[in-house]
Amino acid sequence: MSDLSSQRQDITEDGPPNGKIAELFPPGIGYHGLILFASCMVIAFAALLNVHQHQSVHLPYWGRLPGICMWKNCFQLECPGCGLTRCFVSIAHGNWNDAWKFNPAGFLIFAVVLYQIPFRSMQLYRINRHKMPLQHPLWVINLVTWTIIVALLLQWSAKHVL
Repeated sequence: MSDLSSQRQDITEDGPPNGKIAELFPPGIGYHGLILFASCMVIAFAALLNVHQHQSVHLPYWGRLPGICMWKNCFQLECPGCGLTRCFVSIAHGNWNDAWKFNPAGFLIFAVVLYQIPFRSMQLYRINRHKMPLQHPLWVINLVTWTIIVALLLQWSAKHVL
């Protein structure tokens, strides 16, 4: 805890902490940069891929991508996260009805991924200006996390249990 506090104090003082590496990469740059990069890649791949006959995801000039759900491979039953890739691809292509059929919880997760792009960009901007990064209250993070978990479980049980 004190290490985190000292890093934050370093950012808010006259400049980045001492040391050549710290001057190039203030604390938090790698973390926020990685999340920003990953979020951009998820959105880019969702736009690049295509859903073929509502069953599989295809990469142009490559073909069908293999299914990777271990739950489905072992138990022959979709897991709560099955359909998220097809949902993301459908949302990126504006096929809202198809996306809803694949996994309704995907809309929440897609929104969280999309939100990361401006939020992490702002974080990087603030860190580069030697300002404190913005922080969400813990209750907001918990609310979003539990909303996604409940949505995944509800949609799964509506498809397979009810």
